Amino acid sequence: MGDWHYIYSAVPMNLTSNFDIAVELGIDSVKQIFHLAFKSEDLFPHNIGPISANVFGQAVQVSLTVIDDMTNPADLSFQDSTHMLFSIPFQMAVQVPGSPDPSLSEINLDAVIAVPGLLTNWMDSSNNPVLGIDFSGVTSNDIQVPALSSVPTVNISNIVAAIHTNYTSIQHVFALGGNTLNVYDDTADPSLTPPNPYAGSASEIQGSLVTAGATQYLNVVMPIWVNIPEGSYTSPGHISFYRPVVQTATSITVDFSIEPAAPYQTTVTLDNPGFAQSIAEQQLQPLAVNVISTFGPIPPQPVPNQAGAIAAIQQQAAAYISQRKFGVYTPQSGANQIQLTTPVGFLLVADGVLAILMNRRDSSVADFPPDNFLNGGQLAMAVGPAKVQELIDNAVNTQFPGLASGGAPLSTPQGNGTLTSLSVAPEDSGGHGATPGHLWVTGSATVHIPCWFDSHVNFSGPIFIDTTLTQTSSACTLTFQARAGNFNIGQNCCTVFEDLIVPIVGWIMLAVTQSMISSVGGSLAQQIAQGQTSIIHPIPPVVTGIAQVSACLTGLNIFAAGFVFPGTISIVRVTTSFQDLLSERRLPWPT
Repeated sequence: MGDWHYIYSAVPMNLTSNFDIAVELGIDSVKQIFHLAFKSEDLFPHNIGPISANVFGQAVQVSLTVIDDMTNPADLSFQDSTHMLFSIPFQMAVQVPGSPDPSLSEINLDAVIAVPGLLTNWMDSSNNPVLGIDFSGVTSNDIQVPALSSVPTVNISNIVAAIHTNYTSIQHVFALGGNTLNVYDDTADPSLTPPNPYAGSASEIQGSLVTAGATQYLNVVMPIWVNIPEGSYTSPGHISFYRPVVQTATSITVDFSIEPAAPYQTTVTLDNPGFAQSIAEQQLQPLAVNVISTFGPIPPQPVPNQAGAIAAIQQQAAAYISQRKFGVYTPQSGANQIQLTTPVGFLLVADGVLAILMNRRDSSVADFPPDNFLNGGQLAMAVGPAKVQELIDNAVNTQFPGLASGGAPLSTPQGNGTLTSLSVAPEDSGGHGATPGHLWVTGSATVHIPCWFDSHVNFSGPIFIDTTLTQTSSACTLTFQARAGNFNIGQNCCTVFEDLIVPIVGWIMLAVTQSMISSVGGSLAQQIAQGQTSIIHPIPPVVTGIAQVSACLTGLNIFAAGFVFPGTISIVRVTTSFQDLLSERRLPWPT
C-alpha cells in the first residue's frame, strides 16, 4: 500500500466533514449487505398471503412473492445523497372468487418494482445505534413499475366463457300464453326437450365484439326452440342481441338487462317457414328480451389494463415494503476512550460510495458529505484533522510534560539538553519536498555542553509511518513503525566549536527524534489505527441481524486533511434465508 498516494488522482480535502471519524463503503459492499438482508425471511418474507384485499375495485384474495435469485436478481443504485433505489422482482397473484370467466379466476402479474429507501439511523431493540435503509415512508406514489408482464388481455372468448358460466345458473324454459321457448347452450342442459336441435358450433351460444362509434357492443347469437300449439308451429331458431361493453382500467362489465336502441335491438329468427313464422318472430321478441335479462349484469370481471395493473402493484408493493427496514452499519468501539455516536450517512452518488460519519465535532455546522477517499476500494476509514491534531498534542504533552512550562529535560549517555518547543502536524505528500504523506516536525532545543556555553538548535523534518500487514485465517494485524526523514538541524555556536557541537547536537536530536517518533508517531498511529483490534471497528463485526463482517485495515496514508486507512472487507450471511427454508421444507407457501 506504500504507493497509494501516487495513484490517487486528487488529494482529498474533506475526509470527515464536520465529524471526527468516517467510514466509506463501496456500492458493491452495500449491495452484498442488501442481498443478505433480502434473503432473511425475518426482514423480507418472500411469500405473503393469501390476504384479503380490495383490488381492481373488488374484494379478492392476494398473494405476493418477492424474488432475488440468479434468474430474477434484485439490485440497488444510489439515487441521491440520502436515498437508494431498489429494484425488486415482484409477483402478485389475485384470486377472484366466483369469476364469471373461470380462466380469469386467478390473475398473475409479474413485475419489477423500483422502490426508494431512506438512508437514516435508529436505535435497535438493544438500544444500539444503526445506520440503514428505512422504507416506512414509502407510498404507492413513490413506487415505479419499470417492467410488467402477464397482464391479461380480454377478448371475445373470455366474455363468451362468462356467458357459458352464467347459462348454468339461469332458467332455460320460458312460457308465454301457452307458447314455449327453450334456450340452449350445446349440451349444458341435457334435460331439455327436445334436445338441442343444432350440432357443432351452431349448438353453442356464440359472441362477437362490434364497435359503433365510441361504444363497443357484445353481439350474442343464442340457439332456441319454440312451440306455438295454437298455430301448430314448432321451429328451431336463434336470438340475436347486442349489449354494451363497459371497460375500465381494472374491469370489464356487460349488462344484459339493458336493451339498446335501434339498430341494435334484439331479434328472433326462426328456421322453419310457414304462415306463423313472421308472427311468431315478432311476438317472441319481448319474451326474448326477458330471456336475455335473466343473464343479468355479468359482475365486473377483474381484467386490468396496463395502467390498472400498475396501480394495483403499486398499492400492494407499498403495503408490503412500508413495513420493512434493514441495517447497513452498526458502529462498535473496542475501547472506552473512543465513544462512537449514532452514525450519519451520505451517499456519494457519482462515486458509488456510502459515507458513514461518527462523532460530530462541530454541531454548529450543518452536516455535509465528505469527499470520496476509497480510491476504488470497498472499505476505508478516515480520522479528521482536528482529531488527528488532538491526538498528536496529547501524545506530545504526555511525552514532554515540561514543554508547557518552558522546557522539557532531555538526557542521553551522549549529553543532556532541554526541549524548548515541538510542533507536529500531518502534511500531504510533497510538502516540504517529502514524499509520501508524513508528519512534519519543527522544534528547538538547548544542548548542555560541560565547561562551555549552552548551544541552542532548531530542527525540522518529516516522520514517515511505515506499516506491516500480517494476515491469518482468523486475524488481521496492522503494525506501525515510525521512520525519520532528513532533518535540518541548525545551531548558533561559533564555528570554532562546530566539530564539538555538531556531534552532540546530532546525538541529542537523535534522542529527541526517536523519543518523538515513539511517543507521537508510534503512539498516535496505534491510538487511531490499531483500533481494528482494540480501539475502533471501522466496520462492525456484525451488521445487526444480517451478516458476519470481516474487515481488515491494510495501510495508512497521511494527508493534511487527516489519516486514511484503506482496507478490505468480506461479508457472510448469518440469518435464515428463503433458500434455507426451502431446503428444510419450511417455506410458507400460499394456501
